Amino acid sequence: MNGSISNDMLAEKLSFDAFRDEVLKDYRMACESREVSLLGRKEVLTGKAKFGIFGDGKEVPQIAMAKFFRPGDFYSGYYRDQTFAFATGTATITEFFAQLYADPDTAHDPHSGGRQMNSHFATPMINQQGEFLDLANRKNIAAGMAPTAAQMPRALGFALASKLFREAEGLKEFSGLSHNGDEVCFCTIGDAATSEGHFWETVNAAAVMQVPLVIFVWDDGYGISVPKKYQTTKGSISEALKGFQKKDDTNGLMIYKVKAWDYAGLCETFEEGILHKYLLAPGEKAVVGAKIALLLQKGEAPPADGAASAAARRRGRRGPARPGARRPWAGRAPP
Repeated sequence: MNGSISNDMLAEKLSFDAFRDEVLKDYRMACESREVSLLGRKEVLTGKAKFGIFGDGKEVPQIAMAKFFRPGDFYSGYYRDQTFAFATGTATITEFFAQLYADPDTAHDPHSGGRQMNSHFATPMINQQGEFLDLANRKNIAAGMAPTAAQMPRALGFALASKLFREAEGLKEFSGLSHNGDEVCFCTIGDAATSEGHFWETVNAAAVMQVPLVIFVWDDGYGISVPKKYQTTKGSISEALKGFQKKDDTNGLMIYKVKAWDYAGLCETFEEGILHKYLLAPGEKAVVGAKIALLLQKGEAPPADGAASAAARRRGRRGPARPGARRPWAGRAPP
């Protein structure tokens, strides 16, 4: 399934065959990314690579997240999002290992030519002549940055740019940069880095300005080796953020908390939060906050019966969310 799927198809439930193929494809991607982490860590521990950080444990939510990342959108994240890069097609496993080995050949590591730490992916924004590429029809990955929470102010800037392209008449002519502000910035951060000032400044500014920003917090219970109860109020960033919760006739942001192993629940939540419920009309460009709880990394396991979320059961096991769905307030057809 891809961004070219028609609206008529989106209005229908997935057939069993399509659902099966989609789930198997996602399962394969999760397994491949996990093997990349295991092999990469082995390469570091045996001295073949000098340093590496990996994204094992975050495969399923990143696959679900990638389903809603459309051409024109921007990503500003950090160094544990390899599965997202693989799932969106913005990086390959070969490029991942070229970066891990610091290969200076940009034919092998087009993201940084061996200059960046692994999982610091990037897509070009200008050509050799210094002219902007057609960013409105590309999936855009901003170069990774190592300082924790450094991606947050940049994510706010991307989201604000989208809002300005929607509201400023003088920017309408730059159709190669934006489709009338129909872009969303995806931002990821680890739960420990939410203690940084950049995080709180960005959340506050985004909630006040009401820009199209989606924040995914990967909550695995620890910040490096420190339990989160020692650095996060109430031991929960979603609890600490409750004052920012959007209510009727107020600004703010929506806060979701989802089990990271709940494939159906993740797709359901992202579909509701990103595509439908809170990005409705030109006058309602709300912030969508997504809280991902990585329960597996805290030693917990999914239910023995593999039960999907109650929301997924209510929707009749409709299956993975529709990746090419047009945002309802957009004035253009899906690419």
